[in-house]
Amino acid sequence: MKQPFFWLALTLTLVAISILVNLGFWQLSRAEQKQLIQSQLDINSRQDWQSLNTFINRETDVELITGSRVVADLTPMEGRYVLLDNQVFEGEVGYLALQLMETELGQYVLLERGFIAGTDSRSQLPPVEWLTEEYQGRGRLYVRSNNPLSDALMLEQTSPARIQNLNLKQLGEAWQLPLEHFVFQPQQEGWIYPQPWRPVPMNDQKHIGYAVQWFAMAMALTVLGVIWLRKALRSSTKESL
Repeated sequence: MKQPFFWLALTLTLVAISILVNLGFWQLSRAEQKQLIQSQLDINSRQDWQSLNTFINRETDVELITGSRVVADLTPMEGRYVLLDNQVFEGEVGYLALQLMETELGQYVLLERGFIAGTDSRSQLPPVEWLTEEYQGRGRLYVRSNNPLSDALMLEQTSPARIQNLNLKQLGEAWQLPLEHFVFQPQQEGWIYPQPWRPVPMNDQKHIGYAVQWFAMAMALTVLGVIWLRKALRSSTKESL
């Protein structure tokens, strides 16, 4: 017990247990947040149609916007297109195509064109039929949640531009235009591309499952640590005798 290695190992074990427990509680808090978001989604899906203009320049939480049903009058901005990389739809890998639109008030909103399957070669981007005429119709809004560990835009100067994360702030800076912080997904029969709808990427039950795993790992490490500590104490006692 007088060896520096003993105290280093004990400290690292306690730190690891603390991290695992905190991760478990973090997952539980995320599960609670997802429950609130899902509840608000249910409320938004039952609300009457609103004008898109009511959401312009309105900074609200994600759960208060996502799923809102709106009526929009939008004009396409030529050449302002992006393909969001690493998207999966029905087992197929590809992109989510988005294009910039201008509102009646002169604001800028991304419109989701839909899912585009990738090509055999990553160097070759798939062709997309972009909107070239004014869009007048209904749709719903969403704010895409970013990965806190990696939310950088990572814009590639391809045609159209390829991005790794839908970071609207950074995209607006790249285009030198102030983008609204939500995406408009049209709801129209006969839309040319499929439109995946995943407002909550991971439901609350998965977060709870991850929390249980973290707590189980913390418990297992605690048991191993106690066993190791008892052996160390016994060994120290024998040496003192």
